Amino acid sequence: MSFFEDDEEQQLEEVTEARRRTRQRGPSGPSPLVRVLLILVAVVVLVLITSLGIKSCLNRKQESEFREYFEEVSTVVQESDAIGKELSDMLQKPDESVRQALEGKLSEFQTRQDDILARTKEIEPPDDFKQENEWLIATMQVRSRGLKGLQPALLNAIEATDNQAGAAQVAHEMLILLTSDVIYDEFYYQPCQEVLKEKEITEIKVPQSKFLADPALASQQTAVTILERLKGGTEQVSGLHGVALISVKALPSGMTLSQDEQNSLKASDSLTFEVEIENQGEATENDVLVSLSLTAPGRPSPQKVDGYVDTIAPGEFKTIELSGLAAEAGDQPALLRVEAGPVPGENNTQNNIGEFSIVFS
Repeated sequence: MSFFEDDEEQQLEEVTEARRRTRQRGPSGPSPLVRVLLILVAVVVLVLITSLGIKSCLNRKQESEFREYFEEVSTVVQESDAIGKELSDMLQKPDESVRQALEGKLSEFQTRQDDILARTKEIEPPDDFKQENEWLIATMQVRSRGLKGLQPALLNAIEATDNQAGAAQVAHEMLILLTSDVIYDEFYYQPCQEVLKEKEITEIKVPQSKFLADPALASQQTAVTILERLKGGTEQVSGLHGVALISVKALPSGMTLSQDEQNSLKASDSLTFEVEIENQGEATENDVLVSLSLTAPGRPSPQKVDGYVDTIAPGEFKTIELSGLAAEAGDQPALLRVEAGPVPGENNTQNNIGEFSIVFS
C-alpha cells in the first residue's frame, strides 16, 4: 500500500467519525431549554392578543347596549315631560278655553302617561342598570298616580266654595307630581351617571327629566290663584302684570348681595335675608310668593324657605325678611337663588330671579 493510499484511508476514517458524532449530537440550533422558553413566550403573546381582542369586543357590545337602552329611556322621558309642560302651561294660563276643555285635557294627560308607564315597564335594562331602572318605572308610576288624583281634586275644587280647602287637595296632587322629579334625579339620573363614570364612558348621556318646571305649582297659594282664575272670579285678568326682584341684603350686616361677583358672609345656623321687590305691573298683586333656595357644598339637596308679600300696589316697593337657612364655613362657594313671583298673568319672568355665589367664613 502506497503512502497516498494510507492518507486517503485516514481521511475517510476522519469523515466517517465526524458524521457519527454529528448524528449523536443532532442538528445544530437552540438548546431544548431555549426552545421551550420561545414556545412559552409565543403562547403568552397569543393569549394577550386574544384577551385584548375579546375585551375590546365586549366593551363595544356593552356600549352599544347602553346606548340603545338610554335611547329608549329618552323617548319615554321626553314624552312624559311634554305632558308636564302642557299641564303647567294650562294651569298658569287658565283662560276660558282651558275651563271649557279642562276635564277632557286632564283625562288625555292621564291616558298618555299610563301608556308611557306601560312602555317603560317593557324596556329591558342592561344588568348594570337593573336596580336604577326600577326607579325609572317608579317615576312614571308616581306621575300616573299624580295625574289620576289631580283630575277629581281640581274638578271638585272648582265646584267648592272654599278655595283654600280645594287648593290644599290640588296642591297635594301637584306635590306628588313634583316628587317624581326628585325620584328621577336622586335615584335614577345620578346613579346612572356614576355607573358610566366608573366605566369611563363619556359619549353616552343619561337623559334628564323635569315634569314640573316650576316647583311653585305645588304650593297651596298657587293652587288658590289657579282656582280663582279657573272660576273666573279674579278681576285682574287683563292689563300688565309682573313683579321684579330688586335687591337682596344679608342681615344683620345689611350688605347688598351682588350677582356679578362672589360674596363673603359669616356662617350661621339661621341666616336672614331681606328681599326687596317691585310691582312693575298695572294691577295690585296679592300674596306674592318670595322663595329662597340655598345649595351648599356637602349637602345633597338645597334648603328652601318661602314667604309671602300680602299685597303690593302698582309701582310700589315692598321688602320681606326670610330666615332659617343654615351654612357652614368652607372654601367652596354656595349658591343662593332668590325668586319673586311669578304672579298670575305675568309674561316676563326674567327679572324675577337672582342667583348669588357666597363663600361662608
